[in-house]
Amino acid sequence: MIITGATGFLGGQLLRQLRKEYRIIALGRRDPLTVGAPVGPGIEWFRADIADRERLQAVFAKISELGGAHILLHMAAYYDFTGEDNPEYYRTNVDGTANLLELARPLQLRRFIYTSSLAACPFPVPGDVVDETTPPEAPVPYARSKCAAEALIKQYTDIPTCIVRPGAVFSDWCEYEPLDNFLRTWCSRKPTSRILTGTGRAAIPFLHVMDLLSFFLRVVEKCDELAQAEILLASSEVATTHLELFSQATRACFGSPREPVYISPGLAAAGIRIKEMWGRITGRMPFERSWMVEYIDRQLRVDTSRTRRLLDWAPNPSLDVLSTLNTMVHNLVTDPRAWRRRNYRRGLRHDVTSSVSEQSAGRPANH
Repeated sequence: MIITGATGFLGGQLLRQLRKEYRIIALGRRDPLTVGAPVGPGIEWFRADIADRERLQAVFAKISELGGAHILLHMAAYYDFTGEDNPEYYRTNVDGTANLLELARPLQLRRFIYTSSLAACPFPVPGDVVDETTPPEAPVPYARSKCAAEALIKQYTDIPTCIVRPGAVFSDWCEYEPLDNFLRTWCSRKPTSRILTGTGRAAIPFLHVMDLLSFFLRVVEKCDELAQAEILLASSEVATTHLELFSQATRACFGSPREPVYISPGLAAAGIRIKEMWGRITGRMPFERSWMVEYIDRQLRVDTSRTRRLLDWAPNPSLDVLSTLNTMVHNLVTDPRAWRRRNYRRGLRHDVTSSVSEQSAGRPANH
């Protein structure tokens, strides 16, 4: 099995789990030892930028010498939460994916598994849901690159493919940037610690990283039964609101939920513009950006029933984001250095696809 983005958050987690059952060929931009990625028997490491066609050709030639692979799990991607376009989106997310597809052709894969994102889909109108048939037509740069890559994959009819769109993936240590920003604010005594924008109804579906691991295991097990370019949603069906997150987080931190202070979208937009202006002056841009205002009080509701039937899979209820918040807050409060190390590893978010996606933050958010 080939795993790209193996030095990132999701790729590294998958590597630890799948090495127990598969011989792994791991591709990553960085030295695995510097990011704590697993090494040792059963893992063959290659440092490679998937957008560097020449280097990637040499890697795939070596893979062929090693006996090839049956599964390619494509996790590598570029993303950020600035809302600004960046050439890296297309260089890595589209051109890099094209390189992998071309070079994988001689391997005769059983399945090329592409990790997209629910962020590729626009937020539905109230009362509607996103499902496997929803076109990936969201407007933000990250989503556009995912949309382009999905379209590219569907053109390669000679390679068995499937497309996985995860929700907002988190761990017991958070490792999802928007939620990290929320928790560090809500669990503080800052003047802004009780502020929620709009009515606090903004909502997205979350998924614990361990549930994502079990999801990918099922995809691999079922890969011969899936249709060509099958689209699968790796997500909880419950969209958790900011108010629910705030109440549970402050209860875990202070013993009882704090009373939120709501500010209007207009006031939030003005505050964000001031922060951005100050950030440009100081060179320290804030997490909150103007593009996020559009998602205040919007909800990303999903219907994953088709995926669940196809894979015979469902998330573990004990790993629900609200249930896990107690552990997250405990880790944040008792070991802030480890929290910072896990959430601010240099380059982490530029090496993996997040299940989470750029627009799924639904509030001022930087997947």
